[in-house]
Amino acid sequence: MTKVVCWIVMVFSLTLPALAQEKPPLQVLVGMNKPPYVQIETSDGFELELLREIVLRMGYRAEFTHVPNKRIQTLLQQGIGDIATLQPMNNAQSELFYSCPYIRYQNVVVSLEADALSIVQFSDLRDLSLLAFQNASQLLGDDYRQAVEHSYKYRETVEQSSQVESLHKKRVQALVMDVNIFYYHHDKISPPQQVKIHPLFPASYYRAAFRKAEDAKAFDAALKAVLQDDKYHLLQERYRINAQSLVEGAC
Repeated sequence: MTKVVCWIVMVFSLTLPALAQEKPPLQVLVGMNKPPYVQIETSDGFELELLREIVLRMGYRAEFTHVPNKRIQTLLQQGIGDIATLQPMNNAQSELFYSCPYIRYQNVVVSLEADALSIVQFSDLRDLSLLAFQNASQLLGDDYRQAVEHSYKYRETVEQSSQVESLHKKRVQALVMDVNIFYYHHDKISPPQQVKIHPLFPASYYRAAFRKAEDAKAFDAALKAVLQDDKYHLLQERYRINAQSLVEGAC
């Protein structure tokens, strides 16, 4: 790369934040508090900072509106907001345009190592006292739903910190939750107990939705640039996001 080209790239990267400030911000619809991905009080977290950087690369400033996940797409369809985040891969409303996957969640079953539970298939969950995240039985597929739907020991909760606490206090035998969310809360318990991770679930990739095709294309171009930047991996390290949770090459 010549000195002239390097200088142009450097100037463009320095002026990008200033250009973003001159345009109206993009309204980004995101979910509720879910550390380490979304931390409302501090307006950060892995997912928020990733989206903030992508929108900046699009030439805009991001403003976040927090709503329950179930309402995100509906609000965009009603003309509220510019970007609907956390859209599953099997969701493809014809009137909307979708980006490549920008984030990957990895749900797992977690038990205490001392309990030496053998959990290698969904049927192994049937007789366990199991605490899952809210709506897990609707989101994790038919095999999982059939394994837990008739169990009186099965519960779901919106409080994911209480999930981890319940396991450590042996109120339940196992948890179902995203591996990064688990370790975020697990690392705050003192002293933490040794746990065993049971990888029963496939990865869940999520996209962003737009009302305009050009916005989806701009998002994808910005996403590609971010994924190739060292900032992305520094962000991963800051929030201790498992390397297997990253999305390079997922499009």
